[in-house]
Amino acid sequence: MTVRDDRSVSDVLAFVLVFSIIITSVGLVYSVGFSSLSDFQESEQKTNAARAFDAFSSVFDDVEEGRAVARNGELRLRGGTIQLSRESEFNISVRDSGGTSLWSGTNTTGSLLYTADGTTIGYGNGGVFRQDGDASAMINEPSFLCEGGRAVVSLVALRADGVTSQSGDGNVQIKARANRSTVLYSAQRSSANAESVNLSVADSEFGDAWDRYLVDNGWTYNAGEYGCSADIVVIRVTVIDVEIPAPR
Repeated sequence: MTVRDDRSVSDVLAFVLVFSIIITSVGLVYSVGFSSLSDFQESEQKTNAARAFDAFSSVFDDVEEGRAVARNGELRLRGGTIQLSRESEFNISVRDSGGTSLWSGTNTTGSLLYTADGTTIGYGNGGVFRQDGDASAMINEPSFLCEGGRAVVSLVALRADGVTSQSGDGNVQIKARANRSTVLYSAQRSSANAESVNLSVADSEFGDAWDRYLVDNGWTYNAGEYGCSADIVVIRVTVIDVEIPAPR
């Protein structure tokens, strides 16, 4: 074999080696880049969903407070599911100084939930929540009050107006309309017999987040209940009809 032949073989081998490196690099970049892009899109969708639920909270607040009879909010599903759950329950009692119950009631309030890729974003009783696996966090607080001898518990009961769940990729326009608002208990004077308000949260998807919120805002946990020392008490419930039309 001549020197020229040796050089030709070396050039071919070098070309094959460089070409193989290029193909391998392109494949690696494509695989890693595509995975990273998918992770980014998934994270961005969950962030957008949390922002949409923050807007839903304002929608429900306006209806609850009587600033609007009806309001709408919009969410892009992107393969997720939005549904109205009827599982959450709030058990509330008002007691006098001797522990005798002056009033008690159980209200099934429900939650509006969006679920995608193992993450749930939800609204319930004025709060907005996010749950990843077993961990839940409150990202927008409700308007419960336990402060200075006063307690206000303002419940929001969501009722389905038609279909309770939708899935797909398009936009869903959530429609909220006032049904009724009722004062369940009111003791507006410090001379009233009320001495404490006790509540418990049952069957909520975001029980851990409710626990942290209540304890951090003046409620004392004891034997399965959260208590607030108060002689001025207002407990009310607002029922809101929620329509979840098909995505478009």
